[in-house]
Formats: sequence, C-alpha cells, structure tokens
Amino acid sequence: MSLDNNNMKKQLKTLEKLLQDHDWFYQYSDDNSVYEQGRFEWFMITKVMKSLDNSGFSEQSSALYEKYLPEPLKY
Repeated sequence: MSLDNNNMKKQLKTLEKLLQDHDWFYQYSDDNSVYEQGRFEWFMITKVMKSLDNSGFSEQSSALYEKYLPEPLKY
C-alpha cells in the first residue's frame, strides 16, 4: 500500500471521528461558545472532505457524511 493511500485512509478515519463528534445542531445554540465550536468543527469537516474529494475519495467521504448526517437534516 502506498504512503499516499495510507494518508487517505487516515484522513477517512479522521473524517469519521469528526462527523461522529459534531454537534449537528450548533446553529440553534444560544451559547456563543457552543456556536463557535460547532463552526470550527464544520470548518474542519469540510476541509478534510475537500482534501479527500481532491484525492479521488469523494465516494467514501460522501458515504461517511450520509452515515452520520442526522435524519432531520436529510432532504
């Protein structure tokens, strides 16, 4: 397995952890610190997803996103 492929697998694991821990409803918080933490988490999620997408792992990153996206947010 190539070093690049190992890096992508690590990024997929990182993405999964970020998605698992993300407060998907942070926008509704009255607590600014909760809101800011949620925004930072979302920034990190999108950053990792873009990196994976650019490396040809968009199917895998999208599947993880769909797996952890709460039902009320799906359309």
